Amino acid sequence: MNMTRIGMILAITALTGGLSAIAAAPDYDHSFLSDYSKLQATPLPNNAGTDLLYVPPGVFERLAKYSAIMVDEPEVLISATSDYKGAKPTDLEAVATLVRTDVSDAMKAGGYGVVDAAGPSVLYLKIAVTDLSLKKKKRRLLAYTPIGFVVNAGVKALQDMMQKYDIMGAAIQAQISDSTSNEVLAELVALRGNNGQRMDFDQLDKDVKSFASRLRCRLDNAHVPAAQQIDCLDSAARAAREANGPVVH
Repeated sequence: MNMTRIGMILAITALTGGLSAIAAAPDYDHSFLSDYSKLQATPLPNNAGTDLLYVPPGVFERLAKYSAIMVDEPEVLISATSDYKGAKPTDLEAVATLVRTDVSDAMKAGGYGVVDAAGPSVLYLKIAVTDLSLKKKKRRLLAYTPIGFVVNAGVKALQDMMQKYDIMGAAIQAQISDSTSNEVLAELVALRGNNGQRMDFDQLDKDVKSFASRLRCRLDNAHVPAAQQIDCLDSAARAAREANGPVVH
């Protein structure tokens, strides 16, 4: 079944409770993570989509040791069923850049370091935008990419990309590991339904920021007493805590 999916960012959204058996998840790319057999399905509130998750036992109790993260450059894989299977490298880079920027910004706002080197308190995030389904819009009179063009970070680059293509579907796949031991702490495939309709920019950007917020939330929960922990699927609760500033200093 070719079901439209969108999910932008990421991994410790995987650290949610109440895992259930996988039930009729749509087809998706199985080439990024090492072992898809461990994933279990968690439907999100209000039919917002499904996260396929793997969380080893005891991870919740161990997250408090981490105060920084390495965010690797995301990979982008076009779906085999995409209406259009090509794209300029700079346009695919725009998708990857938005994901990496939003995750990094959310972590910095939470007081976490975003670093380039491994260490005992550093997580490593490996992430991919997979199953990207595109429809090419009618060619504009001027769609030339100059030699030496550099993709702008974040919003502007993706807005420019979406003037050329309609994004009909995508998924996020992510792996969180300890940066020194390479021990896998969580894996995620995020599937989002959109009823076969194109994603507009506001919806896409909102999804990216929501996942980045949930990543921060899971780490925040590990750094506060049990009485101050919140439901990271509750967007209002996340917003309220984020408004009070970082819990890590």
